[in-house]
Amino acid sequence: MLLAATAARAFDFRAQAPTGQWLYYTVIAGTTNVKVVNPDWDTKTPPTGSLQIPATATNADDGVTYTVTEIDSRAFYTCDALTAVEIPSSVTSIGQLAFAFCTSLADIELPSGLKQIGFQAFNSCAYINDLTNWGEDGTIYIGNYIIQAMSSATGVITVAEGTTGTANGAFYGCTHLERIVLPASITMIGAIAFQDCLAMDTLEILATNPPSLGHNAFLNDENFTVLVPCHSASTYSASSSWRGFAIEEHCGNDVSIEEVATSTVTIIPAIGGIEIYGAEGQRLTISDVMGRPVAESLGGYVPLPSHGVYIVATKGIQPLKIVY
Repeated sequence: MLLAATAARAFDFRAQAPTGQWLYYTVIAGTTNVKVVNPDWDTKTPPTGSLQIPATATNADDGVTYTVTEIDSRAFYTCDALTAVEIPSSVTSIGQLAFAFCTSLADIELPSGLKQIGFQAFNSCAYINDLTNWGEDGTIYIGNYIIQAMSSATGVITVAEGTTGTANGAFYGCTHLERIVLPASITMIGAIAFQDCLAMDTLEILATNPPSLGHNAFLNDENFTVLVPCHSASTYSASSSWRGFAIEEHCGNDVSIEEVATSTVTIIPAIGGIEIYGAEGQRLTISDVMGRPVAESLGGYVPLPSHGVYIVATKGIQPLKIVY
């Protein structure tokens, strides 16, 4: 007698999320880690409402507890009744189209340590479809990550300070962008992040340490310069990911954490900030590179929120760009 073939299960086990929904997991071979997978939502009850993905998941069959480190490609594809998702800090990778076409998903919390956000991971979800979430420069962010730039973006885009990474394909097909400025906080550039940015002549990176670089980040891009902070070109050139690029230093009026002096003002580094002398009685303004005020001072010690690039200005002196 012939037995009917049984289709292989698309998951290893299931477990309930803290918010009550059933999630499905596959064990990553050779590890005690798992990834959240799509079990074929046409045959299972897809998650609805607000979902909290746990940092660990226990297999009820054998009692083994695993760490949740990945969200697989298409894991929640077309889960159109999902309204919010919170992803734990244990997760380092979100796959391609993971939340695509979650047309009710308007609230997304991403952890700070992601190493990869897959291409179009949030394509056509409610958050992306809401034009009020897009900036005037044609970009959209989720947490500390820039997710996408509109293909119609032109000229220069300056990525917001505090951004730590770009999604895969974040600037894919932005054929009219000429210059992109990445902040001092950037640590990760996704795969195909700048593919087909055909008009880009300069990528300016304000980070002194080279960010990680995803596969084919600059596919089809030619004849552009990577502009990096003063005294950091050798660090970039020594990185295997950045070897072979046309790397130049942007110094000018930039200063690293060394003493800066003009005819009227002296700026020296201090723990947690800078000290400014020679402008007593004049109100100094300190702004970030986006022009947002960070501090005001009449001189002396000025605390700064983090390392980065700042503009120091007051009447009577030319604004100084400092790298702290």
